[in-house]
Amino acid sequence: MNYSYIIIEDQEEPLVALQKELKNYPEFIGKGIAASVQEGIRLTLTQKPNIIFLDVELGGEIGFEIIKETACFFSEPPFVIVLSENEKYAKKAINYDVLFYLDKPINALKLAIALNKFKKRFSELKSHISIKDRNAHWLIKYIDILFVQSDGSYCVINRLNNSKITVSKPLKEIESLLPKVFLRVHKSYIINTSYIEKINTTNRLITLHFRTGLFEITEKSKIRLDETFTIKDSIIEIPVGEIYLEKVKHALLTSKTF
Repeated sequence: MNYSYIIIEDQEEPLVALQKELKNYPEFIGKGIAASVQEGIRLTLTQKPNIIFLDVELGGEIGFEIIKETACFFSEPPFVIVLSENEKYAKKAINYDVLFYLDKPINALKLAIALNKFKKRFSELKSHISIKDRNAHWLIKYIDILFVQSDGSYCVINRLNNSKITVSKPLKEIESLLPKVFLRVHKSYIINTSYIEKINTTNRLITLHFRTGLFEITEKSKIRLDETFTIKDSIIEIPVGEIYLEKVKHALLTSKTF
């Protein structure tokens, strides 16, 4: 999936450094550059980007004005990654619901963290994942995904209707696209926690209980089909990797629902 961004920065050196680092992320597409508040407002409203890389100090102006002036024009405002040389505006950034505070000079690791945080937050706003296999782009509702299994350099997305979609992406990349309801429990498995029935920490197994949408036919159904169809229940056990056990226990056994 591709994401759009704009950069609002009035200093040449950090601008060039950021553009250089962003070339390592081809799924992020640049839609323009601005160097002032007025230009930033215009660019934000015309391009409607997913991300704004925003310098806080633009000459004698404060970059937060761009967020303030454009927010009312969006049902889902762009995510903002602040660019700053110090922590002076950190508290104000929280008030504007800024996604990430990125220090200057640009640090490659911190940028990677910021972009992955964006992907996670962006996916949580949607009801589905968009992913491509050899034949087409699939739009798969999160609620329809039971678990994802790694198969070498491929991943298999297992759905509730027993169908499977194989994509040429590593599990780590799939994980970055999924919301918090999904949990990595093994080097080869991500599960949808909505379908957990029980956890056996001794044997390191998680049992998923789900309904496939298929019908079971009982003996009586040969006579009265309309009254004796029942939805088929299915159960599957997923292993928990040893190095993931404490993470799984913390994520699931300390929640209010378990």
